[in-house]
Amino acid sequence: SHMLSLKSFSTMIMKKYLLITAVIFIYNDQLSAQNVIQHNVDSMKKVLATLKDSARVDCLNEMANTFMYLFTSYNSEEFKNRGDSMYKYSSIAYKEAEKIGYKYGMGVSILNQVQGRNFINLKNGGTNGSWKDSSFAGGNMDSIFAMDVHKALLIGHQIQNEKLMGLAYYDLARYEDFNQNLKHSASHFQNAGEKIKELELLISIVWSYTNGEESVEGFEYAKRCIQLANEIKPKSPWEHEMVQWSYKNMADMYKTAGDYETAMAFVMRSENYGKAHNGMKMDISLCELYYLMGKYDSAVYHWQNWKKDYDSYYFGHKANGNSFLGKIYIKQGQYDKAIEMLNMSLDAFKKDGKYDSTMSYGLISPLIFTGEAYAGKKNYKAALKYATQGLGFANKHNAAQSKAQAYELLSRIYHQLGKNDSAYLYIRKYIAIKDSIQNKQFLFRLNSFKAIAEDEKKQGQIGLLSKDNKIKDQQLKQEVLIKKILIAGLILLSLIGIFVFRTLTLKRKNEKLQRLQVENDMKVQQLENDNRHAELQRRSSELEMQALRAQMNPHFIFNCLSSINRFILKNETEAASDYLTRFSRLIRMVLVHSQETLITLEDELEILRLYLDMEQLRFKDAFDYKIIFTNRVDTGSVFIPSLLLQPFCENAIWHGLMHKEKKGNLQVALSMEDQVLHCTITDDGIGRKMAAEMNSKSTEKNKSLGLKITRERLALLNGEKGITTSYEISDIQ
Repeated sequence: SHMLSLKSFSTMIMKKYLLITAVIFIYNDQLSAQNVIQHNVDSMKKVLATLKDSARVDCLNEMANTFMYLFTSYNSEEFKNRGDSMYKYSSIAYKEAEKIGYKYGMGVSILNQVQGRNFINLKNGGTNGSWKDSSFAGGNMDSIFAMDVHKALLIGHQIQNEKLMGLAYYDLARYEDFNQNLKHSASHFQNAGEKIKELELLISIVWSYTNGEESVEGFEYAKRCIQLANEIKPKSPWEHEMVQWSYKNMADMYKTAGDYETAMAFVMRSENYGKAHNGMKMDISLCELYYLMGKYDSAVYHWQNWKKDYDSYYFGHKANGNSFLGKIYIKQGQYDKAIEMLNMSLDAFKKDGKYDSTMSYGLISPLIFTGEAYAGKKNYKAALKYATQGLGFANKHNAAQSKAQAYELLSRIYHQLGKNDSAYLYIRKYIAIKDSIQNKQFLFRLNSFKAIAEDEKKQGQIGLLSKDNKIKDQQLKQEVLIKKILIAGLILLSLIGIFVFRTLTLKRKNEKLQRLQVENDMKVQQLENDNRHAELQRRSSELEMQALRAQMNPHFIFNCLSSINRFILKNETEAASDYLTRFSRLIRMVLVHSQETLITLEDELEILRLYLDMEQLRFKDAFDYKIIFTNRVDTGSVFIPSLLLQPFCENAIWHGLMHKEKKGNLQVALSMEDQVLHCTITDDGIGRKMAAEMNSKSTEKNKSLGLKITRERLALLNGEKGITTSYEISDIQ
């Protein structure tokens, strides 16, 4: 058989929520819907004659209830007249129940009478709050119906019958406090063990949460729906459809939360269940999800599949589907096509050329998206009109997601119109409502239910694996011998492989160790060669320094002996003796320091004083000298090469002061600056220029080796110690 079902869109519009009020079945046994109903009623009439008391009342109520689910076209005469039959049989049931004091039968018959009267009013063109049938006129429809339902509820409380209270709260939800009464009804059906009735109620409750409000509680009810769907054993097409709605509603919860992947998984579960039981098609839901995921080609594909059964849909379902294609066109930038589809959706809600106020909930989405389309065409005047109308209906029904969308759209429109104050006002409203929708508790519970979904998926996979394992066990018994042989062969090959691998590994390790040993020997040899080379360089430097000092000593001794010889020739024996005493002391100090590369500044200055005293004696006090310190210098901790200062003082005396007519002056100034010793030797002699002229005229042109040797000594010292020691000679004009 083929089955098509739908939510009662008219009830959703009137109440802002969805109720299950009609299910349409088309049977392939060639019987019309009326014949099916009449066949069931005739069967119960035959049974009725044999029943008494409460059983007879229950049968009459069941006959009345049969007309509740008249599975045929909404516009057929048999559908319109079902209220008359319901009222007739339920009235008889009430009278007989009242006679025998059967409270439960009285309560059920009251509820059936209310439903029958409601259908009679609708048949005669009545609407919410108005009457068209004189036999029931006299008050407001909702309030009168609610009063009767309260009578049935009171009976249920009196006899503490959970099922009757569940039925009463279910009907009461149509007239007052919708959500709360539905929850009461579901609770009583749960206590009564009426799982199918409880599931039916919970599905309606979950529908009321798909606008994004109170989503945490909505997830709890959606979870319970899936639990019940797994527990019941569906027998009728509607019960199979409720299983599908359980998965579809959970998908809508995840869709509201923005988790489209998980929503898709639940929609596919509903789709697969429907295929297995000739149930609902999920093409329009798949279209919506692909639209939200930005996969517009896939969305259009499923919309086209949905369109194939277009003529069989209720007008509200058509309007909803057409609006989806309009939304897709907006995303693709095809605004004219979008407006065309959205107008088709809006026209479905028009009555006498105006929007039907009772259908206002269904108008929200197409109105706002029509505004989006006109904004895309830059027709902001038309966009403002539709966006404002959509926001009005969204405020009326407190549709949070739609209000947020309308606020954001109006902000953009007013900005384009140059009304930035209004744009700012609406963007603030948009931010505020978005913050209220996205709450942390909701996301936490969302993750919890996602984990539950994953667990269910794993459990299903485990079940499939268990079945596969049973089949494989039979095959394993036949293949066990082959496997044992293969395993033994693999073990043997593994042992051989391990042996070969170990042998090759050890061989490579030995080769590596030998190579490392050779490399280490070469490195040791290289280090020894480097050390030997460094030692040779050091010894070479020392020998060269000693050689230079050896050159200094004869040079100095030659000059001193010449002076002593001069004193002797002049018969200045006392001066010669004094000079010789000083000379011997000087030679002794030079000899003591001859093996040392560096000596203290203190020893160097003592040697210098002896030398200068000897030169003063030699030249009969032709000059005075002084050694000064311009800042504090620790002469005992400063080390310099021996006889470093003597050649400079010698040049000053011999080439500057010796040729001066008047008494000359020699000054040696020492200072320490930034850990560097500075020595300035100053004389007031005849100057280098005149000394050079006199030397050129002299018949004895002696070459001064002192400065040349000193320069070489400093160069060796700098190279050995890695320092920079230098001297400069400048003229004082």
